Amino acid sequence: MKNPTEELLQLRNDIEQSQHDLIRDFLNYLSIYEIEEEIFQKMLQTLTKYTQHTFRITKAIETQEIIELVLVNGIKNKQ
Repeated sequence: MKNPTEELLQLRNDIEQSQHDLIRDFLNYLSIYEIEEEIFQKMLQTLTKYTQHTFRITKAIETQEIIELVLVNGIKNKQ
């Protein structure tokens, strides 16, 4: 097994790279090939905020699915 700290660092780097790629793709779609660093950083901050929000929603969905699965299995097992 890898070092958990290294794995977390790699996962964070992967998310950051994915966010940069998404911004680059959007800019390419709009035929924008150069922007100011300040604008890029604002875009990155906004994307990071939405990524964190989406992650929280995804975790809530997963939690709800687990709760429903446990309840359904619990009811089936009692019958």
